[in-house]
Amino acid sequence: MAVARVLVSDAKVILADEPTGNLDEDTVAEIISILKECAHEMKKCVVIVTHSNENAKQADVILRLKEGQLFQI
Repeated sequence: MAVARVLVSDAKVILADEPTGNLDEDTVAEIISILKECAHEMKKCVVIVTHSNENAKQADVILRLKEGQLFQI
């Protein structure tokens, strides 16, 4: 439901905290695809917080927080 609200919103920035937690693989792929479309085709800034390295690999830019320090990967 939250993803649907984002798609109809005029927001220029989307903040998603673990948007794929507890979802099956097919749904995860669909959600990641929708968020990438928001970024690339709808020109929105999408910030995702995730513990999944597989989801992070889909990002254009990856930042990692380790011991209070923020690093770009």
